[in-house]
Amino acid sequence: MAKSKQSTAVAKVEPKSTALATPDYLKGYSGPTGSENIDVKDVTIPRILIGQSMSPEVKAGNVEEGDLFLNITGEVLAKKGVPLPFAPLVVGKEFILWRDRDDGGGIFARARRTETPEGVIYAWDKPNQSFEHKVGGKVKVKWTTGKCVEQDGLGDWGSEIPGDKESKIAATAHHNIIVALPTHGDLIAAFSLSKSQSKRAKDFNAMLKLGSAPIFARMFTATTEEEVSGENKYSNVRMLPAGFVPDAASFERYKGMALGFVGVSVTVDHTGGESQGGDAAPAKPAKGGKF
Repeated sequence: MAKSKQSTAVAKVEPKSTALATPDYLKGYSGPTGSENIDVKDVTIPRILIGQSMSPEVKAGNVEEGDLFLNITGEVLAKKGVPLPFAPLVVGKEFILWRDRDDGGGIFARARRTETPEGVIYAWDKPNQSFEHKVGGKVKVKWTTGKCVEQDGLGDWGSEIPGDKESKIAATAHHNIIVALPTHGDLIAAFSLSKSQSKRAKDFNAMLKLGSAPIFARMFTATTEEEVSGENKYSNVRMLPAGFVPDAASFERYKGMALGFVGVSVTVDHTGGESQGGDAAPAKPAKGGKF
């Protein structure tokens, strides 16, 4: 592919292509790429949700199925089928132990990426604690955290109901993608993809890995499309590359936003619960029983 010339327009690429030529303003760049992982404590980021048939916002008539909207305000960011441009700033993953919605809902504990001398683990913010609730509002269970997800197996298929290997995963993996939205005044928000959305998150991460430029120099679009899983019909997100940010000034602006997260603990706002306007279908276990 021929090297692109510096331009004030976003460099367009074919939807199926992830090979991007580096623009002139990035030549020779060395430094943070935006893929550094962050903790989750101090800053709360609003979440981008998908309108589903069971979403309260859809039932109230404020959002339509397939719309992308903001959880804290209900603002529609993009109508169904309309691409939402975004610049990724930082990405990461966490595990959440959710209290069953039929038993009151809420978050029991979170496990975050932690670097140790032995390697990377996902350490619980509430280690060595037990949590009791009723799965489906009926089956009483007790989950006990260890030091990390890797130790207690709560991220494995069959851990939702101890002793039942056919049960689901207790700790839901959430792939968090913090982005800036140029069509909404560079609003910072986050996709938090889980369950049947996990593959979409992994596909997106693969696109990031294929490029050598820092992730905050690149542009993507998010749209929604209908999926069917068994008897469930729901909307899922689709992310496609859309070239690089339009100019050096934009690059410096997004670089500054990304660097602002370095050393800062961040929480993605999960107001409304695990499936509120997000994933609407049960996911099947990945190979090895993990996400």
